[in-house]
Amino acid sequence: MQGKVFSESRDIHQDQARILFDYYRKAAEKIVKEETELEKSIGIAKSEIELAGKAKIKGIIITSAFAAAALALWILTSEIFLLALGLGAIWGVVILIKANKSKNENEIKIQGFEEAHRDIRRDYSVRKLGIVYVPVATKVPFEGKSFIVDHTGQIGDSDFKMSVVHKPQDLLDSLTNLEDAIKEVPLVEEATSPEEIDTSDYSTSIQRIKLYDYMGGIDRQVRNIRYLLNDNDTVALSLPVVLPESKTAGFIREFSTDDTGDKPVVNVFNIDNFREKLDSFYSLNDMRKSFEKSTNENQVEYFKKLIGRLAESVQILSKTKLSSTGKIVDYANMILSTVLKASFNQYSPALEAEEIERIRSASFDYQDSVDDYTPFMLKSSSKVKYDLFSTAWIAEDQSRTSMPFGMHQIQEEVLAPVIQNLMAENRVERLKIYNGIKDQKIDYLNQWHRDTEDFYGRNRAEAADITNRMRESYADYIRCLNTYKALQETQVKMQKTRSLDAAEVQQQNKDAEMIAGFELQAQQFYQKQEEFADYMDRLKENIDEKAAQFGYIPYYEAALRDKEYRDMAQSAEQLQELDPRRKKLLAVNPYVAKFAKLPPPPNVEQKMYDDFAIDLLKEAAAAEASETGKGDN
Repeated sequence: MQGKVFSESRDIHQDQARILFDYYRKAAEKIVKEETELEKSIGIAKSEIELAGKAKIKGIIITSAFAAAALALWILTSEIFLLALGLGAIWGVVILIKANKSKNENEIKIQGFEEAHRDIRRDYSVRKLGIVYVPVATKVPFEGKSFIVDHTGQIGDSDFKMSVVHKPQDLLDSLTNLEDAIKEVPLVEEATSPEEIDTSDYSTSIQRIKLYDYMGGIDRQVRNIRYLLNDNDTVALSLPVVLPESKTAGFIREFSTDDTGDKPVVNVFNIDNFREKLDSFYSLNDMRKSFEKSTNENQVEYFKKLIGRLAESVQILSKTKLSSTGKIVDYANMILSTVLKASFNQYSPALEAEEIERIRSASFDYQDSVDDYTPFMLKSSSKVKYDLFSTAWIAEDQSRTSMPFGMHQIQEEVLAPVIQNLMAENRVERLKIYNGIKDQKIDYLNQWHRDTEDFYGRNRAEAADITNRMRESYADYIRCLNTYKALQETQVKMQKTRSLDAAEVQQQNKDAEMIAGFELQAQQFYQKQEEFADYMDRLKENIDEKAAQFGYIPYYEAALRDKEYRDMAQSAEQLQELDPRRKKLLAVNPYVAKFAKLPPPPNVEQKMYDDFAIDLLKEAAAAEASETGKGDN
């Protein structure tokens, strides 16, 4: 479309035809009007000539009549009458003269009108009809769309704020490098230029970690892109923008065009005051076109897709790293546990169930074990061997187990025989010491029991005495209360009747009330007595437990030799009591899981768990939806 001038026209050609038609119509109307006016004037002049001719004839007649009458009367009448006739004749002459003059003037007018009629211009023609365009608005492309700036000064200014990055080419290079990096993920990262980052916000135990080449490169590119995007200037502009739904916008859509072809353009309106502002928009649009040319995508869509791909890559890589790291650690732990088991002699818990149960329940009490204690010993025929393919332990009878009973080779083959031999050399001296300790503890325990029984007896007597006193005190309280109530009732009666007859104190039967009160109080007393008795029983149990512990005499040579074996046997029954960190050591054996010394767990902040729980794909989708909503508004 090349624009148009008239609203009824379809294009500029119909406008030209209309202009030619209007021009010839006006010319024709002008010719007709001039001819009509001149012809009318000629007709008027001719009518005036006819009137002048009639007046001339009339004047001749009047002059002749008066002249003849004057001549006859001059002969016959007086001189005065003759004078009147002479004046009439003169009047006729005057009329004749005027008529001649009017005729001559109108003939001259007719001649002039006829010449003007001949001279009317009738050769109107159009040799050339030109088209000239006048810029009334400028369409400014921006962000894949455009807006219109008015030139005529009829539209008020609108305020804009734009952010212009300082280094667009560097930003494009960083985006390209980031996109290339997330296309392929290396199976094993290189470590030619590792980068340390601060993780003190996540953990006070691990305050810095290393990012190797791949993750470090992505991190550097993201930080560089963020820096380049923030390295910008905010430019405030004011331009007369035509609103899309305004009348001016409708006029421009209907009558204007942006394709002038080879037609001349005449700048009528001055736009120097906002030309520089338009250049800022043009530069932004050129940068966007350069960006789209390099990426083959719209700028906004490119960033949306890049954010989604980056989120997906980081999410997958993080989960893969966590999973693979965990698997590597688990595999290394499995190998380590297998290696650690090599230093143990492993026995079948099913074949040695009786011996293991004996050591598990062993108390190492001198009084019980001095005469018949048998050292812990497992048969070599109960040993099991590790099957590498099935990861199971197989005994001689082909029975299998996943958790054998392990005894460390040094403990079983070196320390245990040495301890047993050393203890046998001075057994007599140790028995004397054990007996002396036993006699002393028995004496102390007898004295302890006597004192505690005396203490319990006194407490029971004092408790019974206190209970009796409480009952007596409560009975006195009830009697006094009844007497006080009777006196109150007598006083009230005397105040009402004002008579001494009412001063007699009436004895009231309060037996039922007193019995109910005693029963309630008795229940309270009984509850207190039960609580006190329970407390005394718990105290006695505690004292008896302390006495039993005091009376225990450890059989040192049995404990020295076999205590570790008992711990091994008991640890197999306490698997549920282990914390999660120790349960991972069950792959070695329950004894190591329970008694191994572990380093303190790393101090990890809750923020780390919260950040690791973030779904980057959902966050990217939410951010994209939010930006889309803003754009629609």
